Amino acid sequence: MKIVHSILITVIALVAFYIQIDNPVYIFQFYLSVLTFCFLFGAINKEPNICHISLMLAFIAVAEYSLFATGVIDLGQHDDNYLIIGTIVFGLQLLINIFAVLLFVFRIQISRFFSSSSKIILTDFDGLFHWLFIAAGVVNILALIENSLRNALGWHSLTFIYDTYEIYGYAIIALTCGLLLTMLILKVKNRQLT
Repeated sequence: MKIVHSILITVIALVAFYIQIDNPVYIFQFYLSVLTFCFLFGAINKEPNICHISLMLAFIAVAEYSLFATGVIDLGQHDDNYLIIGTIVFGLQLLINIFAVLLFVFRIQISRFFSSSSKIILTDFDGLFHWLFIAAGVVNILALIENSLRNALGWHSLTFIYDTYEIYGYAIIALTCGLLLTMLILKVKNRQLT
């Protein structure tokens, strides 16, 4: 079996695993453990690109989780105005996605600001991570539109994005894990060839 097939199977298995768990606390913990593993791999093998990408992903995940899981952003009660709550929640997630896109677009400059290592280079994966957050941003824009149509105009049967929102999030987390693991596999494979 080729490495590509193994990675694809891993990503699909992670999405299925996340959907089955369907608990943001456990998924966050698992995601952070994958990021920690990747960071440690990068630190042990003196690969600052992997370390910095893992840290950036962890920073974004912790920031997002802290805002929503700790109650800093109120997810609403039964009698609240869902138009306002949905706009705040999906709008804030969109802002986090925009921040993440900018973070990964300027990843090299940020990495060089914090480290003087000559190994900090543009990897083949740098161009992929920001696309994951662009995709998440598109989902958040669609969620904002759907929320407005459903709660402002009374189109209560329009719930496609709302019903599948977590699945999109799980898929993006799984793809992120898949990209990081691919980076690790290719580093190990390239080291064996040299």
